[in-house]
Amino acid sequence: MTSYGAIDGYQAAGGSFSESDRPAASISSIRATLHNVAARPWARVVAALFLGLLALSYYRNPPPGNQGTVDATPSAFNASEFHDENQQLFYDEQLVNHFDGDASSTWSHRYYKSTNYFEGPGHPIFLVIGGEGALERMLYPFINHHLAPHFGAAVIQPEHRFYGPYQPITGRTATVDELIELLTPQQAMADMVQLTKTFKEELGCAQYDRSSENYCPVISVGGSYPGIMSALFRIVYPDFVDISYAAGAPLRLHAQLADQNAMYDIVTRAAERLSPGCAKAVGSALDEAKELIKDAKSVKEALESMNLCVETAPKYITTTKTLSRDVMMSVGFSFADYDMDAYPPGKDLGLYRACQVFQDKDATSLEKVANFFQLSKVIEDGEEFRRRLTDKRDCFDLSIFLPDGKNARITTSDWSGAGGGNDGKMWDFQLCTTLIAPIGFSEESMFPTRKWTLEGLTEYCQMRYGEKVTPQPYALVRNMSFDDLVGIGASHILFTNGLQDMWSGGSYLEDLSDTILALNFENGAHHSDLTHAGPGDDDTDDIREGYVKITNILEKWLGDIKPEA
Repeated sequence: MTSYGAIDGYQAAGGSFSESDRPAASISSIRATLHNVAARPWARVVAALFLGLLALSYYRNPPPGNQGTVDATPSAFNASEFHDENQQLFYDEQLVNHFDGDASSTWSHRYYKSTNYFEGPGHPIFLVIGGEGALERMLYPFINHHLAPHFGAAVIQPEHRFYGPYQPITGRTATVDELIELLTPQQAMADMVQLTKTFKEELGCAQYDRSSENYCPVISVGGSYPGIMSALFRIVYPDFVDISYAAGAPLRLHAQLADQNAMYDIVTRAAERLSPGCAKAVGSALDEAKELIKDAKSVKEALESMNLCVETAPKYITTTKTLSRDVMMSVGFSFADYDMDAYPPGKDLGLYRACQVFQDKDATSLEKVANFFQLSKVIEDGEEFRRRLTDKRDCFDLSIFLPDGKNARITTSDWSGAGGGNDGKMWDFQLCTTLIAPIGFSEESMFPTRKWTLEGLTEYCQMRYGEKVTPQPYALVRNMSFDDLVGIGASHILFTNGLQDMWSGGSYLEDLSDTILALNFENGAHHSDLTHAGPGDDDTDDIREGYVKITNILEKWLGDIKPEA
């Protein structure tokens, strides 16, 4: 782990380190990086040339739309100063607890940064927010290789605390009491403020004086939960974060303002739009399968009827009724995953292929469920899924859906799916405390009706983590007042929504003011403007036009914040 650019994580902390100071996982990462081809000088030159051509190509051929208002010339840069933006860095002086004045314990906070296009003090910083999973590289090429060169901006991307291998509590598992205090959006935002302040210092930027020619405006960026965090950043730290770009951010859902049924109703409509007849086929098959599973003579017989692995089935599933409910939930949140990835539209999408499984007229309802689970073996992108589902067994292992920890269940606090492993456990915990997400299944959806209740969530969370954990649906909104953005005087927040994305049901779809705007994309899925592939030939016209509109809005708002000299 070395720094090729303007800031090194250890220099930022004002200190140095030896291998004995770094967790074992980090040491191995350092050694691997030192032997990585990307660390060799010739490879850096090739990478620099490639990235330069990529940026130049985009700005010579901007997406269709109001092209006259976007500067089509990329920012100047020196290829010799390019560095590996996927080089993981660590900020060793991150506080474990930002809100305990007597606490001084620190941890090593992983982050990534790019100064490849930075034109010096006075230019913006994109703060790309990490979310509910490990960050192994920089995200969002639209930010790194399009907006950054356009604005001459630097980019910093911190990993969210408690996700990934580097934890605030080291050498042991964090207790429930520690998680209640330390695993919160407030602590995570404080992490990112501290890290970004250090980044500003290294870049030579003025911290708070917007009249200074060296002031570097901060634009927070995120998709999904990080999109929520991006908007909250602008609300909670308006003197530090100048602009928020929040993609696929269901802020209204967590403000307890959204219809709990909206999310899966959108999944249903998106599936029907992609494959006409899908909703009816899925609905009728699941209604029949649900009853057949419950009526099976034993759990073993029911599992075998769907080609589900018997030996590795979760031990808590001791009745066919429990199995039926959890299979229905698994199908629901798997469809939700396919819905979020359903861009650009086409027949190669998981959502389309899932529909085709249920629209197979020659298969029984239980065979359709079995084939649906088998589909994930060739579609699921997650590394853990890929590793565990490419073994020689033909059956599908339901335990893959279990997060880590005691009393784990398939049906978690997040009915869109918490995910497996430690990251799944951390996300499950967050949705058991203050990040409450009411998500239900209505009669209008293609899934068996199931109403979400706070009582049911509380029962689950206390079974899982003990009586100390009580869901508090209004704690965050009372603390940050994000249920009335206009009323609290919020400004410079851009919400973007794919209308095929389930989370658009919990987001803002209309402009709230001249500086709280919403851009909606008819063909878009979950933050399709912030994909990991970046702008490309496959983008639909609405997303292409969206890139131009987003650039224009940010350009105008930067002018509002810091008028040109």
